Amino acid sequence: MVNIAFVTYYCPHYRTGFFEQFESRLEGDLDPKIFFTDHKENWQAYGDFDYEVLPRLKPRESYEVAPTLFYRLWQYDPDVIVSGPVEQFAAHASYLYAKATGTPFVLWTGEWTLPKTTLRTLTFPLIRRIYHGADSLAVYGPHIRDYAADLGVNRDKIHLAWNTTDIEYFQNPSEDDARELRDRLDIPEDAPVALYVGRHVKEKGLEYLIDAFREIVDDIEPTPYLLIVGDGDRRDELEERAADLDTVLFPGYVENKDLPPYYGLADVFVLPSIQTEIFREPWGLVVTEAMASGTPVITTSEVGIAAAGVVKDGENGYIVPERNPMVLADRLERLLTDEGLQSAMGETAAEVISQYDYDKMVDGFVSAIDNALGTQSIDS
Repeated sequence: MVNIAFVTYYCPHYRTGFFEQFESRLEGDLDPKIFFTDHKENWQAYGDFDYEVLPRLKPRESYEVAPTLFYRLWQYDPDVIVSGPVEQFAAHASYLYAKATGTPFVLWTGEWTLPKTTLRTLTFPLIRRIYHGADSLAVYGPHIRDYAADLGVNRDKIHLAWNTTDIEYFQNPSEDDARELRDRLDIPEDAPVALYVGRHVKEKGLEYLIDAFREIVDDIEPTPYLLIVGDGDRRDELEERAADLDTVLFPGYVENKDLPPYYGLADVFVLPSIQTEIFREPWGLVVTEAMASGTPVITTSEVGIAAAGVVKDGENGYIVPERNPMVLADRLERLLTDEGLQSAMGETAAEVISQYDYDKMVDGFVSAIDNALGTQSIDS
């Protein structure tokens, strides 16, 4: 029996399906167990897999410590440890345990820049050591592989565990549900709709989306709508910025399970993220959801799924420069006024993203674990 300890901080809704698939693929002669070292009340969503939530302390707002992790790993006696993200206690402690016990270690990471914070500056020597000392890496996509290689990691030990969510759940959204949502939001039947879903925070670049929409709203007939779904500490500021735009709507926070009608309603989905001193969009799973729904997408170049090559400029959507409302306005207008382009790009988006399911993500982890263990394949 090969014991696999997967140590990470918490379990958001978009990870439950992955952990279930991971356990399903590896059960039998293998015994994977997931250890969670953190907790976020509004994000936690455990699934049907073997897991344990460890007691934790919180010395800093963004850093939780699980004091019993070493003891539980010692009891479990793993043959290999998988852990990430690299900036969290889970990875730091798991790596130190692995090195102390000679246990093969796989780093899971989606980071492609170094945030400029005091904590990250202080911990960077350890983080660099983890990158170099890990037996293998499982990364979100090619852009993460390039970042790790730039840190000096041998590319041969970096494996693509393509980041994804439950593709099937978002495929073929109900037209009836989308129509009902349109009625509920009082959007005219023939009005084109642009959509954003996510947090209302600085790094999402929503002011540039609002400004881009302002550039085109009077030039399109029938008048288009922009839905900015979600919540966050900048919501009041964003609503004030859009106060002169009658067709910009803020529906508020929507549970992930209730999002398919929004994607089904939208003619284009936009993720206008920007790079800040502390953040660079690792992936953008809302883009994955929109593509699975058959909705063409617009992202900036600072969105991981675009940098990874999944969003293909001019084929299944557009990639625009960050902080550039004029270019964003141009691409928005193209998609909101051309139903043929919408349809073609939407079909291509759905076809492309269908290749990036949980199985493909698990494949990357299996490859990384094989590499760390020096085995042919643990996935028999």
